[in-house]
Amino acid sequence: MLISAINTVEIDAAPGRVGEVCSKLPHIVRELLTHSACMGYAITDNRRAKNSWIVSGYWESESQMRAHFDHPQLAGFMEMLRVGMASRIKFNTFIVNPAEDQCRVPHG
Repeated sequence: MLISAINTVEIDAAPGRVGEVCSKLPHIVRELLTHSACMGYAITDNRRAKNSWIVSGYWESESQMRAHFDHPQLAGFMEMLRVGMASRIKFNTFIVNPAEDQCRVPHG
């Protein structure tokens, strides 16, 4: 299977809340892995910022990734902001292998 889409969530821990973020992230990722069609999820340190992580999801199709955005566990990231555990959260998506019909150049 090829990866066609990737989503990332960058999370910066609020001052004094690093331990809580470190505890919460694996729980969120386990739930997402259990209840979605993703090929895999990973948590990595964000080397550009201290006390910051990047959670990445890998998808076989863009449509699977987009459907995943309705998953209730994704609210866990926003909850971290709401309770002051995180100071910043940034969501990104990347389409690695667009559908063939989007890649075709019209002849004419």
